[in-house]
Amino acid sequence: MKKHYFITMAVCLITLGTIAQPVITYNDNAPQMGDVYNLSGVMGSFDPGPAGSGQNWDFSDASATDSWQINVISPESTPFSGEFPESNMVFHANSSPEAFIYMELSSSEMLHNGNGIDPGPDEYFIHYTDAVKLMQYPFSFNNSYADNYYTTFTIYGGMIHESGNITVTADAWGTVKTPVATYNNTLRIKKEKVYTDSVFVGGIFISATTKTVTDYEWYTATSHYPVLGISVTESGNSLTYSSQATAIEVNKILSQISIYPNPADDNITVELSDEVTGNMEVSIVNLMGQQLSELHKTGNKRFSADISNLPSGVYFIRVNGDAINSTTSKFIKR
Repeated sequence: MKKHYFITMAVCLITLGTIAQPVITYNDNAPQMGDVYNLSGVMGSFDPGPAGSGQNWDFSDASATDSWQINVISPESTPFSGEFPESNMVFHANSSPEAFIYMELSSSEMLHNGNGIDPGPDEYFIHYTDAVKLMQYPFSFNNSYADNYYTTFTIYGGMIHESGNITVTADAWGTVKTPVATYNNTLRIKKEKVYTDSVFVGGIFISATTKTVTDYEWYTATSHYPVLGISVTESGNSLTYSSQATAIEVNKILSQISIYPNPADDNITVELSDEVTGNMEVSIVNLMGQQLSELHKTGNKRFSADISNLPSGVYFIRVNGDAINSTTSKFIKR
């Protein structure tokens, strides 16, 4: 139950970024197919700190009690794809039971269409008939918007009618320290959600409960996921942070990966720059985040693979190592 709580909180911290005069853009900050987010979390009492310019937040002493991974995949072949025809992206959390978060991404906004929990006795899905607007592009310091949402879903024999509103504000920027890294010029997004769950059993109204959740999320200039998030609820707080940035930041290593030829026909070569240190493992993954094969090391920082048997399409090179974990870069097989 504890891991499921962290994941529920974490999947709402959606994929954006900032600069010193912070601006979140679709081109730099939207999630991409093949992204992998390694997260750690802990419940406790965490103060998100003040709003405003030039802030310094230090959460380096947080001690994680749980960790998990989220893969960005296509809706096809996910258990609830037929329920979310408008979605073009899914966040798949490797929890137990598995969680699938269905998104609709465009160049102007990110919408949350709903969730699916599968498999097993806890299986259910929530489809927002009026989706939740999680982000708009572009978005910068002091920008704000509000959005209403609505859904009905069945769980444990009851029908839940949920209506709510979310107010999103870029309320602060500065430097944030997590247990694994220090990030300068981060933008903090504050998301205040107020919603009412009305419960019906057999068509008879049972009760209505109104709750408030406030999420604080910190983003770097090019991150596709918050480097840190704090969720404040009436029942307690939780802190979630990216555990994949260590000696080299995720957004930096992308510029240090060369893939050629791209597009490719029969063979592909990957070269890493001299700034990438430590042991490295390089592999090919598909749009579902499944590893297909490992590349063979053919030089000090060079890896290669025969891809002649792969069907034509889009694939990703995944780099794992001492300095970074699960960074991906796209290539095309002709």
